Amino acid sequence: MMNRKTTIIKNHERRELIVERLVAIPRTIAWQGWTKPEHITHWWGPRNWTATVYEMDVRPQGVWRYRLDANDGTGTVFCQAVYSEVVELSKLVYVDSMTDENWNAMDGSDMLTTVTFSDTEQGTKVSITTHFASVKQLEEAEAMGMIEGYTDTLERLEEYLQLHQ
Repeated sequence: MMNRKTTIIKNHERRELIVERLVAIPRTIAWQGWTKPEHITHWWGPRNWTATVYEMDVRPQGVWRYRLDANDGTGTVFCQAVYSEVVELSKLVYVDSMTDENWNAMDGSDMLTTVTFSDTEQGTKVSITTHFASVKQLEEAEAMGMIEGYTDTLERLEEYLQLHQ
């Protein structure tokens, strides 16, 4: 599946969703945009949603806590990610979980997520691989709009960083 510069790959056998985008920005800028809360609040999440970052400690065992609010007031989602691997300018690995407002993870919401950044002639290839516990969880995430959300998010990342590099 392709949305302009965004590629979507669903692998049921591996229970993975892979979303990739070539962004016309240098890798160092893409990395900073993804790892600095002052940037992430401007682009994280689907269009017409606003991100609030409560904590973002980008290091192994560090925690990223954030909230997404629909701009029309129809929804709020609290999430927490715990980093297991951080390779400067190249790779982030974390478990992302939906939580309640007290940061207690909801059962069955853990998603192992790997984000990689690699140089291309056009700029940077950003790849998000989300691994699910089951095919059912993958299908539920897709039904909730995760593919559209990641597609919007990567478009917003590129738009924001092109204006602020």
